[in-house]
Amino acid sequence: MSKSSHRENLERDGFVLIPSLLTPEQITTLRAAASQTTTLARSGNWPYVRTLPKQFPPWPIAPGANPAANGIWGVQFLMHPSLPNSSTFTQAYFSSAVISIVKELLQCRDEDLVLELFNLLVRPDADFELVWHRDDIAASASAEEEMERLGSKAWHAQWNMALWDDESLVVVPGSHARARTQVERDAGPWEEGLPGEMRVKM
Repeated sequence: MSKSSHRENLERDGFVLIPSLLTPEQITTLRAAASQTTTLARSGNWPYVRTLPKQFPPWPIAPGANPAANGIWGVQFLMHPSLPNSSTFTQAYFSSAVISIVKELLQCRDEDLVLELFNLLVRPDADFELVWHRDDIAASASAEEEMERLGSKAWHAQWNMALWDDESLVVVPGSHARARTQVERDAGPWEEGLPGEMRVKM
């Protein structure tokens, strides 16, 4: 299978920006569903949320506690049948527009796909920012350990679908194909202005 321009961009930068993937009608529908779901979660009436100030899973909720008591920054399990707008989210998740791009990037077929983890990131209820991180490589990993993992096959694709203008994703293009530099290793967890750093405008 020949490489597409999207695949080439992925290999070069570590991410692909695809504008206008959804139609205006789809965006309107998803915005309404996202707003209603966010309101439900902030009111404490949806138990599966990403709670402040914890950055990474799990996000345990004590029995009987208000899940949103300390604020949230995400809503989990958008395809759960108990969620009022689950059918809207599921339809978008399995849409041909999304699936075709994923197959193009992974160079695979329908029968190779396993789809999971559909979540909604929302405006945090308080100041909050994720630390610099690689999703599946520990910050304590040596350069050799990083390259061993980065040299392995990639079996998944993560996509961020912005329903409103967004610049919250900060990346260093090309860093997916190398170990961290010493400057990156020495940087603080929230340090700004790293060499090559850019905000992805969606």
